[in-house]
Amino acid sequence: MRDVEVTCVTDTSESWDGTPLPAYPAGTPRVTILRGVIPPGATMAMHRHSVVNAGMVLRGELTVVSDTGAERTFRAGEALVELVGTPHYGVNRGGAETEVVMFYAGAGDLPLSEPIE
Repeated sequence: MRDVEVTCVTDTSESWDGTPLPAYPAGTPRVTILRGVIPPGATMAMHRHSVVNAGMVLRGELTVVSDTGAERTFRAGEALVELVGTPHYGVNRGGAETEVVMFYAGAGDLPLSEPIE
């Protein structure tokens, strides 16, 4: 039998811009895991999250840009700990599809994401 290999991709209490993550919401816990595929050149709409969420880029790259203009590019194999409460959007500036898996630690019927008009 082979040994199991485990690699810590991230272990943090801060989002990618260094902001401390908020406390988990009260209420019935709700775990959601989403897989997204972002085409080359695609830009997601400006939005904000009300719950802690994090994930990993499986392939490609994704640049996340906050409403302050701060940005960071995440590449395949890197963890992405999202901004909570701060408007932001993602853009695939690369020449290939980007695939991400995101984990949301919500509660009850709290929305995972809210669009910013």
